[in-house]
Amino acid sequence: MPLSNFFVSKHRKVAFEINFIIQDITNVPLVSGSYFVKWKLQKASQSTGITTKEHIKEHCVVWSFPVTTTAELVISKQHLLTPCELKLEIFQQVGGSNAKQMGSLSINLSEYATSGFITKRYLLEECKFNSFIKLSIEMKQITNVDEPFSVPPLTKPPRQTDISVMISNTASEKKEDSSIAHSISGSTSERSMQHHSNGILKSQSTLSLPQFCRNKPFFTDDPSPQDLVEQLFTPKSDLETTSC
Repeated sequence: MPLSNFFVSKHRKVAFEINFIIQDITNVPLVSGSYFVKWKLQKASQSTGITTKEHIKEHCVVWSFPVTTTAELVISKQHLLTPCELKLEIFQQVGGSNAKQMGSLSINLSEYATSGFITKRYLLEECKFNSFIKLSIEMKQITNVDEPFSVPPLTKPPRQTDISVMISNTASEKKEDSSIAHSISGSTSERSMQHHSNGILKSQSTLSLPQFCRNKPFFTDDPSPQDLVEQLFTPKSDLETTSC
């Protein structure tokens, strides 16, 4: 028990039985090695421990390792349950080499004091990969207190994207891009056919302005591009003379 707890009045202390299961870790883009987890829990009767070593299979490591301990938490003057940090460190070991830490996780168990049995996935911290660890947590109050208290809100975990889901999404995106490209190609062909049906040949796109003007029918009432150009570049004085 922390020394600071001795200076807290008894009616502000509440004991919990804490049960948590280190279930598994997913989204590990590695294919070899064994993995284990070291855990540390503040304010608990059993404050440290380590899981068994398990091998990776299909980018996943399964432990299903249960832990049961007790902890005495403090109710703050604001009637809020003070933090109780659970720290996890995940290690990888390949062959006879020294184990290397591949990630960690810190969560506040006080958030789960009134949640019953809950299972969630958490994105690993200090990790080069987009790997997630799954925990099951249950906290049972074992002492009664007259002091009312509330718990911190649950931290929303990041959205999980498994490697298999990422591969599936990538394939879907490629298929969609191919469909869009085919649609654009088809639309371009239709527009090209429509232009030919209207009597406009592709070679006409290379005609110069004078050539286009000479080829333009004279029975239309619309001014030709050449007329418009001449009007734009004709001096204002000449226009006034012409209008007079």
